[in-house]
Amino acid sequence: MDIRTRRKTVGILRVLHEAGRPLGATRIARELRPSGIDLSHRTVRHYLGIMDRSGLTRSCGKRGREITPAGEEELRSALVMDKVGFVAARVDSLTYRMTFSLPKRRGKVILNVSTVDEDALPEAAARMMEVYHAGLGMGRFVVLGRAGDTVGDFVVPAGRVAIGTICSVTINGALLSAGIAVSSRFGGLLEVERGMPVRFTQVIHYDGTTLDPLEIFIRGRMTSVRAAAAGGRGLVGASFREVPAAALADVQKISRRLDRIGLGGIMVVGRPNQPLLDIPVPQERAGIIIVGGLNPLAAVEEAGIRTENAAMHSMFGFEGLQPLEALEELAAAPGAVCALPATAERLLT
Repeated sequence: MDIRTRRKTVGILRVLHEAGRPLGATRIARELRPSGIDLSHRTVRHYLGIMDRSGLTRSCGKRGREITPAGEEELRSALVMDKVGFVAARVDSLTYRMTFSLPKRRGKVILNVSTVDEDALPEAAARMMEVYHAGLGMGRFVVLGRAGDTVGDFVVPAGRVAIGTICSVTINGALLSAGIAVSSRFGGLLEVERGMPVRFTQVIHYDGTTLDPLEIFIRGRMTSVRAAAAGGRGLVGASFREVPAAALADVQKISRRLDRIGLGGIMVVGRPNQPLLDIPVPQERAGIIIVGGLNPLAAVEEAGIRTENAAMHSMFGFEGLQPLEALEELAAAPGAVCALPATAERLLT
């Protein structure tokens, strides 16, 4: 298989893997475009035929194709250079696709999607609320779904509950809609003392990784989010971004507006042309530090509850988000139903 064919094959496998369900050729072609692969649905169908014969995909009739275990293995072992920079490209793609309007308080934001065992949900909700109360989570909304429900593009598997959390890339999109371009540099482990950021102890640059940095830190049990939430000292996930120095006043204004409507997450805004927590920035730029959207799930993992996390997973309508009270009710009442009716639209009206 030549390198061009391999990259297109890997792109199709990636789309099917992220969808978690069968997709048709037209939908696959549409999902490939943001990653720079422009194929017609007929060409996608041709590739799928080859991939079926290779055992990488299988037909599900009118529902389309799904990825096979062999396809998952092929995706994991895809060309290293083809994978490098995928997270950076994903950040940029989602930023430009986000449709949320701050003045109208409507449109699509970006979700991380995580799952826990259904019987572990009450304790998981309690651990998450500790993080949100400490101001170490993104915003004041979640999305909850039981087995068979769809959260964004994710279908919740049997025995599991999905928890959608606001992704920090949502802030990129909100700033871009105001004409402020954001450069995303890295995600890292941020040391906090007395609840205040002190320094980054670990960093992973977005243009050199195939996984979201906080996913890596959670899997490696490198966080101490619970300690930070309880005592003000620990290691939490955060990201470092840059904005034009000339836009700082607007960035701070938008940050306050996002805080008011429950989408806040900017922890620190730096000064023009000055290092922020010893991280240098170029001339005419300023650094900003954004709290990690998966921090509440890091605390759940620290508590010994198994989680599966996918950062930057799906677009989701702001008006369909549920306030944090949904988690509080679950933590207080273990038998509660997780699909609660309150949404962001109802909370704000």
